[in-house]
Amino acid sequence: MPMFDFFCPRCENTFEELVFGDEVPPCPRCGATETERQVSAPSPLKTGAFPFKVGPVHPLASRMGKGLAGCGGACGSGGCPSAQGGQS
Repeated sequence: MPMFDFFCPRCENTFEELVFGDEVPPCPRCGATETERQVSAPSPLKTGAFPFKVGPVHPLASRMGKGLAGCGGACGSGGCPSAQGGQS
C-alpha cells in the first residue's frame, strides 16, 4: 500500500496517509490543503512473531524435526540414517 508521510506548514502537524498518484490529502488536524509530501524512511525489517514472517517460506520447513534437519539433503532420497530408524 502506498503510505506516505505529509507535513502541514500551517499547524506543523506530521501525519501518514494512504494516497494514490499525486494526491495531496488535507491535514487531519487543521484541514489545510497545502500539505507537503515528505521523504520517508522504509520501515525496519520486522522480526518475531505474528503477523510478520522474515524471508521466504521453504516447502521443507514444515518437515524440519522429522529426521530432515542437518542431513545435508540425503533424506529426500531415503539415504539418511536418521530416517531409517537410526541404523546405517
